[in-house]
Amino acid sequence: MVESDSYFSLQIITAGVLAVIAVNDVFKREIPNVLLLLLMVVISVNTPFSVSSLLVFLSIFAFGIFAFHHRWLGAGDSKLLAICAYASLEQWYWMLITTALLGGVLSVIYVVFNRMVRHGVIIGTPSQTLPYAVAISGAAMTTIHYM
Repeated sequence: MVESDSYFSLQIITAGVLAVIAVNDVFKREIPNVLLLLLMVVISVNTPFSVSSLLVFLSIFAFGIFAFHHRWLGAGDSKLLAICAYASLEQWYWMLITTALLGGVLSVIYVVFNRMVRHGVIIGTPSQTLPYAVAISGAAMTTIHYM
């Protein structure tokens, strides 16, 4: 019973941290490093080490640096994507596909939002960026191995 309670606690903490990261990205367009560090600690407690997961982490992190340099992806999004891919173990490719699909849905929502703002249907400021941590966090909740 104690083991399942601690397992459930890790799931709640992981989901909570991912939710806070997503909400923070929506409102501030920033992912605090302290939240990424907390997520990494929680994930490392429950994720067995594997060389293949480490290589996936390093590859996605390297791509993230490249994407950040070209302004395709934010630095926090790159780090979050690499951490979540590590935690997804063998399902990392599914996490990337799910992230892309959720990112597409999020993009459509933002296009509609911006159009409604421009036409005066709603009051607001059109958004120039996309809070991609929402898509990454959503995908991570479906693919992290202990969720």
